[in-house]
Amino acid sequence: MASKLKVSRRKKIFDLILGAVLFYCGILFVFWLNQRNFVYFPNPQRQIPSVYNASDMQVIKADTEDGLSLEGWYKPPGKDKPVIIVFHGNASHPGFSAWKARPFMDEGYGALLPAYRGYAGNPGKPTEEGLYKDARAFLGWLIAQGILPERMVLYGESLGTGIVVEMASTHYRDVKAVILESPYTSFVDLARRHYPFIPLHNFLVRDQYKSIDKIENVTAPLFVISGKRDTIVPFRQGEKLFAAANEPKDMAALEMAGHNDLYSYGADQRVLHFLSGLKR
Repeated sequence: MASKLKVSRRKKIFDLILGAVLFYCGILFVFWLNQRNFVYFPNPQRQIPSVYNASDMQVIKADTEDGLSLEGWYKPPGKDKPVIIVFHGNASHPGFSAWKARPFMDEGYGALLPAYRGYAGNPGKPTEEGLYKDARAFLGWLIAQGILPERMVLYGESLGTGIVVEMASTHYRDVKAVILESPYTSFVDLARRHYPFIPLHNFLVRDQYKSIDKIENVTAPLFVISGKRDTIVPFRQGEKLFAAANEPKDMAALEMAGHNDLYSYGADQRVLHFLSGLKR
C-alpha cells in the first residue's frame, strides 16, 4: 500500500513538472511567433512637416527593392555642407527626427529623414531585412539627387543605430561620418536584458541587428553618444561597441542622460562640434 502511495505521489510530481514545462514551452512558442510585436512599436500616423517646425522640408518618396513606396522628409544642404540622414528610433517618426535635426539644418546642413515601413503612414511591416531595404532605398534616392556617399553623414538613433552600422559596414563604407545615439551591441543582448526568462536568445530572436559583429567594418569617422542612466539600452553596450570600433572615433558619455533625453543635456552641441571637425 505504501509503495503504491509513493508511486502515486511521484506520478503527481512528474505530471506537475511536465505540465509546467509544457506551459513554459507554450509561452516561448507564443513569444517566438509574435516577437516582432514586442520589438517594434511603429507610430502608424502620417506626419506633416509644418507641425514639427519643418516647413522648409519637402516630403519625398523612395521606392524599395521589394516594391514599397515610402515617404520621408528632405531639405537640401547649403554650400559645401553634407546631408545628415537620421534613422529614427523605435516608436518614432520624421517629426521627432526633424526636431533633432533642426540645430544642424540651422547651420546649413542638409537633412534626410526616412520613415520605415509600417511607420508614419508607410505601407508594410517592419523586420530587420525590411528596414535595411528601406535604408538602401532612401540612400539610393539621395544619390539620385547628386549627393554622393562622401557627402553623407549617417545618424542612427537607438533602433536606427543597427541600420546605420549595417549600411556603413557594407554598401556605404565611404560615407563622410557615422553618428550613433544610444547604440546597442545587438538585439540578442537587449533580449537577454529585457527578457531574461527566455533561453537560447541566439536561436529564438529573429531580428538580431548584430552591430558588435559589424562595427569593425565601419571605417568612416565615428561619434557615439550614450546616456549613463539609460535603462532601455545599457550604457555598457555603447561602451563595448565603441571599444570594438576603428579609429578615428570619439564618444560622449552624458552623466545625467537616459535614453530619450540626451538633447536636454547638450547632445546637439556635441554633434555639431564633431561635425565641425570633419575634413571638407
